[in-house]
Amino acid sequence: MADIVIKELGPLWTIDEVKAAIHVDHDDDDAVIQSYMDAAEKALLRFCNLSLVPFGQEAVFKVAGFLVVGAFYDDRSAETEDGIPAAARRLVYPYRWLPL
Repeated sequence: MADIVIKELGPLWTIDEVKAAIHVDHDDDDAVIQSYMDAAEKALLRFCNLSLVPFGQEAVFKVAGFLVVGAFYDDRSAETEDGIPAAARRLVYPYRWLPL
């Protein structure tokens, strides 16, 4: 098994970054957006079978997260297989680890 180096732990994003990415300019839905942020991060990591965002790939997961949160926020009743939009899935797919 490869050595894992974790240089820094911290949040993947801020609520202000997410609101800017999904074009929300009010505070009315902050609690809902924060919940979507938490769910999106977990969904992406679960899809990739990872427990942490790979070091150096934070930007990829952040953009994928913006897409997931945007999808959750814009279309709350959308029915997809795993809740992850295709564009977000394509971004993180190279980091997906499948056990043998």
